[in-house]
Amino acid sequence: MADLARLLNPKSVCFVGGGQMEGPILASRRAGYEGQIYVVNPKRSEIAGIACFQSIADLPEAPDAAMVGLSPARSVEAVAALSKCGAGGAVVIVSGFAETGEAGHDLQKRLIDGAGEMPLLGPNCMGFINQFSGAAIWADDTPIARQDGPAAALISQSGALMIGMLGVEQAFPVGYAASIGNQAKTTIGDLIHGVIMDERIRVIGLYLEGINDGAVLGEACQAALSKGVPVIALKGGDGEAAEKVALSHTASMVVERDLWTAFKRRFGVVEVSSPKALVETLKLLTVGEAAKGNRLSLASYSGGFNGLAANRAASLGLALPAPSTDCHNRMEAVLPADVAIGNPFDLNIPFSAREGLSLERTEPVADLLCDFANDTGDQFVFFIDIPRGEGTEVDQVWAPSMDALIPLKEKYGKPVTVAGILPDGLPIELRERMQAHGIPALSGYSETMEAFSLSVEVGRILDTDREAPRTPSLLLGSSLDGVPSMLDEAQSKSLLSRYGLVMPERAVTARANLGDAGDRVGYPVALKVVSDEIAHKAKAGGVRLNIASRQELETAADDMARIVKDRSGVSVESFLVEAMVEYPASEMIIGIKRHPALGLALVVGRGGVSVEEEARFQTILLPLMNGDLEKVFDGLGLQGERARAAMAIACGSVARFAEDNQQSLHSLDVNPVIVTEEGEAIAADALIVMADPQNVPREESQENKEWSYG
Repeated sequence: MADLARLLNPKSVCFVGGGQMEGPILASRRAGYEGQIYVVNPKRSEIAGIACFQSIADLPEAPDAAMVGLSPARSVEAVAALSKCGAGGAVVIVSGFAETGEAGHDLQKRLIDGAGEMPLLGPNCMGFINQFSGAAIWADDTPIARQDGPAAALISQSGALMIGMLGVEQAFPVGYAASIGNQAKTTIGDLIHGVIMDERIRVIGLYLEGINDGAVLGEACQAALSKGVPVIALKGGDGEAAEKVALSHTASMVVERDLWTAFKRRFGVVEVSSPKALVETLKLLTVGEAAKGNRLSLASYSGGFNGLAANRAASLGLALPAPSTDCHNRMEAVLPADVAIGNPFDLNIPFSAREGLSLERTEPVADLLCDFANDTGDQFVFFIDIPRGEGTEVDQVWAPSMDALIPLKEKYGKPVTVAGILPDGLPIELRERMQAHGIPALSGYSETMEAFSLSVEVGRILDTDREAPRTPSLLLGSSLDGVPSMLDEAQSKSLLSRYGLVMPERAVTARANLGDAGDRVGYPVALKVVSDEIAHKAKAGGVRLNIASRQELETAADDMARIVKDRSGVSVESFLVEAMVEYPASEMIIGIKRHPALGLALVVGRGGVSVEEEARFQTILLPLMNGDLEKVFDGLGLQGERARAAMAIACGSVARFAEDNQQSLHSLDVNPVIVTEEGEAIAADALIVMADPQNVPREESQENKEWSYG
């Protein structure tokens, strides 16, 4: 991290490349960067008025930061030369590496090897900007808004989104902005660790196309949280189309929505819905602070807008409590008779008046709003759109009401925000003035309301998770080679029963001993085909339930063998005879899924034959932590203390099996888990897929062992 701090806060910068280096040099100069700037180009005498060195070896000192903009092969050579001379770090802006396929992967490996211990951003990225110092190690000429702090850090896998946020948004206090591309060496997690070393950083914003190392990123998010720095993330798409884009853009692995939700929950990450919502949330948490509750006090000059805001607040989990009777009476005593009192509050008072309350009287307005806010909210917002002045003074009539927010903040002691209903509702001068007084100035009513909601979530996370025990490392295991192999139901159940998963009484047998197996288990029974080739036994005709007698069992077996052969081409050699579960109340599913970057995860949901259609499930990253299952059961609506306790035991059994087999387990499904009226959780079916099943002991059949019972 010390090396990364040198890169992020460079006293000297070297640009290696051609004419495209003029942009960041000009941007740094305009921003007042005071460090030393070098340029390396063997064919040009100068770039942007700076004399060029012929080679990196000719530099008079090792630069703290370097930007490399050569062809991919020559960039590899330049990075190796920078590492050899002791540079603090390099940014490779060119593409043509892992995002292009196998040849690009080989080139990227050479790039990593050449960097050695030196930090490396990219390749295939825009670079980074330090707006505290004005240093632009950035592949473009872009406006730099110098910051003193507090400020946000912005880390993105998309350079174009970063250009928009930095070049278009105004009064946006960003200290560090980094576009990281392929993350060949230095990752998002590394950058999070680097920026939280700077005490001026209050919040971190991320744009993620995918995740390449969930353990590293999660640990970094947790480290930020422990310092009181929340992480706000905007995530790219989740589906197949998004995966193709991510792989071709930054060679990142897309994370499915349920796994992403589990990652957020595990590591305290808060998600926004759009780039604009990310900007407004970062402003709110940088200039202001997180709310301590979900009550919002809202004032404006528009009764019509207040109706929109009330609907939006309800959908976001924000409460707009009405003033208490005492507060109502106090407000009524100072307001004109025609002003309706409520929350949202329409501050429909005169601009000017000889006596009584008016917008020109700043302190009385501040006192009124403070009384209203203290009574109704955990944070206060004033929504207003100020008309353009354009040489007139029409905008000045609104200034006194904005002035009232400054003493209001001092008296209220909780977050105070001003926001434009429209994105251009507040002039830049007003935004900067308000933010100089610690009042966030946001724009766009919908994104602002989302930011208030997320502020509540951040406040809760900071209160409950900041001092929580460190999260154990994810169950990443190793990459699984070869084609995964499916175990049959009998073998799957045998393995899981050793971990305490409750099963019905059962027997595995050939056709010749089927009747004896049914008599021993006891009717009614279920009959299933035993096969490691058929995943969906019911669809293949390989399941019959509620068989009441020996004769019915034998007839069912003959029919089953014929139907399964016709439908799947598989010859049936063994059967599973299993006792029916009595007094079923509901069906659940417990499963394990694997992601290359996040490892193994437990899936819990409503089960049965329609599980895929209903898709009502929740996911937990493994290993399990205290409180994980309770939250999942709440989300699934699982009722009953005994049922929840039994399901917790069942989930724990599956999770322990996954942990012990993390190097070879591909996936697992226990479906259904039948929850009975008595509160038991009994696994009626199970399917395990392993990468290397040869060494897994199999449950013996009737030919080798008299009976095999759960």
